[in-house]
Amino acid sequence: MIIGHIVVMAQLLREHLESHACTTVLNRDNFGPVTLFRVYPDGVDTFHIKEKEMHDPAYRDILLQHNEYNRNFFYFVHQEGMAGRGVMLSLTDCYRKTDYGEPIVALKSFILSPFADKENMEMVVKKVLEARDNLASSKGKSFGESRG
Repeated sequence: MIIGHIVVMAQLLREHLESHACTTVLNRDNFGPVTLFRVYPDGVDTFHIKEKEMHDPAYRDILLQHNEYNRNFFYFVHQEGMAGRGVMLSLTDCYRKTDYGEPIVALKSFILSPFADKENMEMVVKKVLEARDNLASSKGKSFGESRG
């Protein structure tokens, strides 16, 4: 019963994330507690970018830019969460490799609490959108460690 509730909450989170033009869920067909997703800047067609990044080598540079965008997004969200102003998400540097060998960076929500509810899932999405807006308004500022 607890696992079923957690899976339902993860599915609800995926639905909320997919309802926004700036996010795309990478594992929408997964029926577990983990949601992997990406956040994109304005002007990106999130309905088609996932397939283009995965399969079209002409999108390599764009994929790398979006990977860095998602890393910066994660660093910002992590700082906010640690300061008690946000939610905690994880980051994976290689959700999958593209057909042309590049890793795809993804944000990760892993629901563990049996007390998670609809309002919590809505709060995660709200904080994701707030973080995206804050990241957009602070262009050029580095939130993460130098990755050499």
